[in-house]
Amino acid sequence: MTDSPDKISAMNPVALYFASGDSLYVGASLLGLVILVAFFTEYRLRWVLRVATWVGLALVVIASPPFSWTVDALFLTSFVIWYVASNVGSRAGKVSRLRLPASAVLLVLLLLLPTLELLHRRLPVVVGQVSDHLVVIGDSISSGIGSRELPWPAVFQQMTGISVKNLARPGAGVIEGLQMAAHVMPKDRVVLIEIGGNDLLAGVPASEFGRSLKAILSCLAIPGRTVAMFELPLLPHMVKYGQIQRRLAAQYGVWLIPKRYFVGVISEADATSDGLHLSEVGAKRMAALVAGVLRPVLWATARRCAAWPLGPEQRNLDAWRSVYFA
Repeated sequence: MTDSPDKISAMNPVALYFASGDSLYVGASLLGLVILVAFFTEYRLRWVLRVATWVGLALVVIASPPFSWTVDALFLTSFVIWYVASNVGSRAGKVSRLRLPASAVLLVLLLLLPTLELLHRRLPVVVGQVSDHLVVIGDSISSGIGSRELPWPAVFQQMTGISVKNLARPGAGVIEGLQMAAHVMPKDRVVLIEIGGNDLLAGVPASEFGRSLKAILSCLAIPGRTVAMFELPLLPHMVKYGQIQRRLAAQYGVWLIPKRYFVGVISEADATSDGLHLSEVGAKRMAALVAGVLRPVLWATARRCAAWPLGPEQRNLDAWRSVYFA
């Protein structure tokens, strides 16, 4: 999310897949299968299970679910105990007897943790006071990087008839977001935050990122205002950013849009001009995503409010696409 195309290379589809967090479920399923199959596998075939074990663990780790460090430590400790107990010989006595309870504990965690994460992967059903306009705080994803393509907030305005006050700036980080927040007026009742990607790319310390984000949210989160924020796609060394986002969102009552939806937008065919910045197609998809999420607090003056998806369809990008660019 930088301010010029020459600072970013095209996003690898594999990296996007991992950044979306989807591999958590494949990895957890693979590990669970290994645990169960290991009880019935001959010793000479154990090398296959060992390979599958490490592949499954890698998929879980690379998915980067922003659990607390305590949860991470509990999972890794359970994994190590299970792995050691499952791979020692029968003569190992006390260690080998840990195999069954260790398998049970790890299986429970492999069911529980992905289920808990699933709660953070559903689109929020936003509620709040209805507004006749939207304010956007963001970086070049929202501001655009040139005059060739309309940025998604302009497409959103054309699509819905709802006025957009776009404060986004190319190359902005969270610290610049605080300057944007100063331009949000009391009458601005719906605010969308799409910022932080530049902080990740620039390696801004997580503590500094957290201080700036907290300052933004404390400024914006006032009674009667709805604030939504895009969750940042993560890789393992970025998990702290995700932990901070979720903690502050919960503290200030901010609606988080799960990272997999933003990744879903930019990973579609022809959605970006350089691997990340939105093309015309991507801007339409992003606008449709935002329209679906914020419909409950913005729909009053929309020219096409009758066509906006309702109920469960609100969670389905395909439904939005069928409405806006079939």
